[in-house]
Amino acid sequence: MRPLKIKFILAFARFYGVAPLVRGIVYVFSYLTVPLAELFLIYMITKGEFVKFAVDGGLITVIASNGLAFIADFAFLRLELKIQDLLVATEISAGDYILALTFSNLIYSSPGILTYVALAIIYHLLNPFNFFPVFMTLLILLLNTSAIGFFIGSLISHVRYSWGIGAIAGTLLTILPPVYYPYYLLPHVIFELIYPLPTTLASILIQNFTGLVKTSLVVQSFTVLVVETVVFYYLSIRFSRWVSK
Repeated sequence: MRPLKIKFILAFARFYGVAPLVRGIVYVFSYLTVPLAELFLIYMITKGEFVKFAVDGGLITVIASNGLAFIADFAFLRLELKIQDLLVATEISAGDYILALTFSNLIYSSPGILTYVALAIIYHLLNPFNFFPVFMTLLILLLNTSAIGFFIGSLISHVRYSWGIGAIAGTLLTILPPVYYPYYLLPHVIFELIYPLPTTLASILIQNFTGLVKTSLVVQSFTVLVVETVVFYYLSIRFSRWVSK
C-alpha cells in the first residue's frame, strides 16, 4: 500500500482550509443558517421539548454538509481552476486528494463545529464518557459523505450543475432523515427506506450516545455505517473520474 502524502495534505489544507477561513469568515457562518434555523424552529414549535435533538442534528448537519461540499468544491477545482490537471502528473493519488479536501473543509467549518460542540456541552449532551464514540461517529460520517461528494463531483460535466446537485444532496441527507427528531416517530416503512442513509445511521448512534434515545440498533447501525464508508471510499477512488478524458 502506497504511503499517504502527508506534506501535500497539510499544504493543501493550508491553501483551501486555513486561508479561506481567515479571509472569508462571513462565508463560514453562511452554512450555519440552516441548522440554526432548524434549531430555532424546533425550539419554538416543540416549546423546547426537542431542542436537544436539534443540537445533535445541527452537529450532524454541519459534518455531513462538510462532506457534501465536495460536490461543488471538487467540480470547481477540477473544471475551473484545473488543479487536478496538475496533480495527475505527480505522485498524488485520488486518495490523497480526498483526504486533503476533507481536512481542508474540516478546518473551514471548525467554527460551526465548535459552536455545536459548545451547545452540546451546555445542554449536557456531551461529557468525557461519550465524547469519544460521538467523535468517532462524526469522523466516519465525514469520511462517508466526503467520498460520496468526491464521486458525484468527479462526474459533473459543468460547474454550474454542482451547486444545485449539492443542495439537493444536502436536503436529502440532512432534512429528510431523522436528524432533528427521534427516529421512532417515523412510520416503520419509511424508516426502513431511509435507514441505510449515512445521516440516519449517524443520528441513531449519536442520539443513543448522548442519552436521548435507547435503542438496540447501535451495533448494527455502526457496522453498516463503517461498511458503507469503506465501500464509498473505495468506489470514489476506483471509479471516480480522476484522469480527464
